[in-house]
Amino acid sequence: MPQLPFKDKGPCEVVWDYNGAGEMNLSPFLGTVSMRTTDSTSDVQEEGYGETPVDAIFTGTVVELDVPMARSTLDQLIALLAGVESGGENIAIFSVKSGCDMYSDAKAVVIKPMCDNVPSTTPSEWILIYKCFPYREFDLGFDRDGQRIHMVKFKVFVNQDSGYEGKLYSYGVAEPV
Repeated sequence: MPQLPFKDKGPCEVVWDYNGAGEMNLSPFLGTVSMRTTDSTSDVQEEGYGETPVDAIFTGTVVELDVPMARSTLDQLIALLAGVESGGENIAIFSVKSGCDMYSDAKAVVIKPMCDNVPSTTPSEWILIYKCFPYREFDLGFDRDGQRIHMVKFKVFVNQDSGYEGKLYSYGVAEPV
C-alpha cells in the first residue's frame, strides 16, 4: 500500500528556524497549511504552428508556504514577523516594511506530520524548506462565529549556501542544516 513518507492526510506541526537559535513551533493552526510549487515555463514557438508550442524552456520555480496560525500569541507574532515589535505587556506594534531584503534573514522550516496530535519524530517523514522568510497577509474578521486567523505566508528562496546551491526543499531530512 504505497503512500508518501509524510502520510496521505492529516495535520502537521510547522517549525520556524529549524535547528537554529530562534527555533519556534508555529502551532496551533486552523485550516490548511499549504506548500505550493509552481514551475515557470516559456514556450518556444514557430510561425508555421501559430500559438501551439513546439517546445518549452524551464524559467524557474516558485515555492510558497501558507500557515494559518490560530490562537496565536503576541510573542509568536513578535518573534516571527518583521515589522512587529513589543509595545509592552500584551501589546504588539505593527510597522511598515519597505526596502529591506528577505534572504539575509531567511531560515529553515520543517513540516512534521502529526498523529493523535503528536508530531512525527521520524526525520524521513518531514519536509524541510531550506530558506524562507515570513511576511504578513492578514484578513482578521470580526463576526459572531468566525475564528480569527493570522495567515502567515513564507517566501521560499533558492538556497545559496555551500553544498546546497540551487536547492529549495526536501522530502525527508537526512541531517540538520
